[in-house]
Amino acid sequence: MLNAFNSRPLVPPASFATRILPWQPSGVAALVNHTASEGNVHDQASRAVLLDHIASLLEQPLLAPMGADEAAKTNALLVPGDALEEDAATQAGIFDRSDILGGVVPAFFIGTKGIAHGLVDDNAQRPQEWSFEMARLLGDAALPGYTAFSHADAAKAGRLLLAQGPVRIKDVCGKAGLGQAVIHSEAELDAALALEDAEDLACYGIVLEENLCDVVTYSVGVVELGGETISYWGSQNLTTDHQGREVYGGSDLFVVRGGLAGLAKLDLPEHITQAVRCAAIFDRAAHAAYPDIILTRRNYDVIEGTDIPGHRRIGVLEQSWRVGGASGAEIAAFEAFRAEPDTTHVRCSTVEVYDIVTLPAGATLYFQGVDPVVGAMTKYAVRYA
Repeated sequence: MLNAFNSRPLVPPASFATRILPWQPSGVAALVNHTASEGNVHDQASRAVLLDHIASLLEQPLLAPMGADEAAKTNALLVPGDALEEDAATQAGIFDRSDILGGVVPAFFIGTKGIAHGLVDDNAQRPQEWSFEMARLLGDAALPGYTAFSHADAAKAGRLLLAQGPVRIKDVCGKAGLGQAVIHSEAELDAALALEDAEDLACYGIVLEENLCDVVTYSVGVVELGGETISYWGSQNLTTDHQGREVYGGSDLFVVRGGLAGLAKLDLPEHITQAVRCAAIFDRAAHAAYPDIILTRRNYDVIEGTDIPGHRRIGVLEQSWRVGGASGAEIAAFEAFRAEPDTTHVRCSTVEVYDIVTLPAGATLYFQGVDPVVGAMTKYAVRYA
């Protein structure tokens, strides 16, 4: 797959030269909930570095983290840690795309992997804001699967899928590959569902989908910042944490100027072309099914793997409408394009290692030290080409 980075030279697009921003922010600030946990130490440190680079890129001051009440009194570019629900966004004074780097959704579940699948039937339990249109528009851009908001619907969906082979059950809020399990029988299904709280299911939902083998996960994304747009395809890497689990280890991105439509026109290997196609379909479907969403950072995880009959399949696993693990590479690409107006594409990566390691030349350090929760860790971003 890495040979795909050696695609033919791209046609130079319009210059990325510095220009007057379409809005006049008073600075850049993290939007925080002062009553909630700020996450692990390494997450806090990484976010601080990321915000500093965003502020420098926009030539704006980096402001102290703000709660919603304070944010509503400013016109700062706000960077929340997760996609915001509309009410929370309104309280923070976020009303359009110029106010946020991330996403705003009408209901919490819309910002999770729960919208990647349809319901088991038209009578299934669902939130009031649920759109049946999303699954119809997705077509084959997602894997066979279901989202369920009750034990009964999840059990029915799981049995339908088990008839075709192993099933992956996923916590819709899980990150870094955690909160997932593969089941092979109805007994395993019932045992797994018995662990789920009924109220949590009704609120957040649960995903059940076909389990693939021999997989690779691609990242396809588009980011709008400072009046400019970049898009990319790339791959995710796995690493082993201090508990012996395989978890997210970073992303390698091939980044170009412009949006997904331009990315889709590049001369790319067929499997990458299909991954970009699936992400673009998901992106259009989400905007059509939930027209009130506001998105300035969109990242789609697209899986390629082998199904039970032995066919290779490609489909979107989930979306990330917030700054995330690949954001360091995204900002590195923005910085490269701003510094080099004639550059048409760059390769940038984020790396997460559960150890203390030496950084490559030119890397930007996001965190290095011992996190009290996860242990020793090094996180950095680097431009390779």
